[in-house]
Amino acid sequence: MRGPASRRRALTLLSAALVAALGATAVPAAGAGPRAPGTERVSVTADGGQADGPSENAALSGDGRHVAFVSRAPAFGCGGFFACLRLKDLRTGEVTGVEQDGYWAGAPLLSHDGGRVAYAVGRRFPQPYLYDAATGTAERLWPADPPGFNELGAPGSLSPDGTHVTYTLGNRHGNASAHLLYVRDTATGTDELISPPEEGQKHASSVSGDGGLVAYQIRRDDDQADDQADVLLKDRGTGARTQVDTGRGTAALVRISEDGRRVLFNADDGLYVHTVRTGATERVAPEQALSASADGRHVVVAGDAGPLLVDLRTGKRTPAGPPDARVGPTAVTAHGKALAFSSAAADLVPGDTNGAVDVFVRELSPSGV
Repeated sequence: MRGPASRRRALTLLSAALVAALGATAVPAAGAGPRAPGTERVSVTADGGQADGPSENAALSGDGRHVAFVSRAPAFGCGGFFACLRLKDLRTGEVTGVEQDGYWAGAPLLSHDGGRVAYAVGRRFPQPYLYDAATGTAERLWPADPPGFNELGAPGSLSPDGTHVTYTLGNRHGNASAHLLYVRDTATGTDELISPPEEGQKHASSVSGDGGLVAYQIRRDDDQADDQADVLLKDRGTGARTQVDTGRGTAALVRISEDGRRVLFNADDGLYVHTVRTGATERVAPEQALSASADGRHVVVAGDAGPLLVDLRTGKRTPAGPPDARVGPTAVTAHGKALAFSSAAADLVPGDTNGAVDVFVRELSPSGV
């Protein structure tokens, strides 16, 4: 028979076991919550070493796993006269050199899974290319027999699944640097002319997820009036073309949503959304957008203290970076969970002592939300 001391020890052990069991299933205490958002420096080597040169022009894949950026850091095998394009897997830390030959023009574009990268590069004049990470090869985006004289070009947009890419061609003479706009269908390898030279310069373009719709911005130069920029939407199936910014003055395309239902564009007094089905256009933010998610729900705008992520459905505004952050056109994930930017700030992550512009990714919402 157990004595009082033995019974007390048994009760103590039983109480400890019950507390442990209850603690494993209990609701978190007040103040506990999901993991707080954080900032990661992306422009470091696979073993975590600092870059010894500037890195910028960041693009973030829709799933948030891959970042493409341009660097001049010898640590990445770059430097000298030519910069280089690097693709980083944020899950494994692996850094891949994208096939290239020349200097860089503008920021790269990424598919949703980071498997394809569109970019412009050339030793004399930049030309558009599409890189396939699965094969490690790049192909030049150029139709068989484009009209007129063409020596340069650049990609405009890449569909989230990587099967359609818009790009411009032109030459260095006068205002003809982007006088042709094409769509490449990667499944068939065909190129379709979307806008001919007489329509004007094409300063931006965006293709829907299925490749059926193309939104683009044109600029008409008129000696008798100020330059005018319009945003148009073309249905590749029917050939129908609609101006979506009517009555808004000079406009600048942001993007068409992946589902093709909305076209986002900037005007002098802020950001507008055009609903394709109804033809309605409404202002959704007083600022102009720098970048937008594929679903068209989240945009990044410039704030006094740095970029802000805006949820267009709820109006919620989330600080997204430091005051000097530079945000590219495809820098936010599919559902606004993270943003890529470049910055010279040395206090965003511990141990930043390289004194160079770096590329960062900031998580903007808790994992799983």
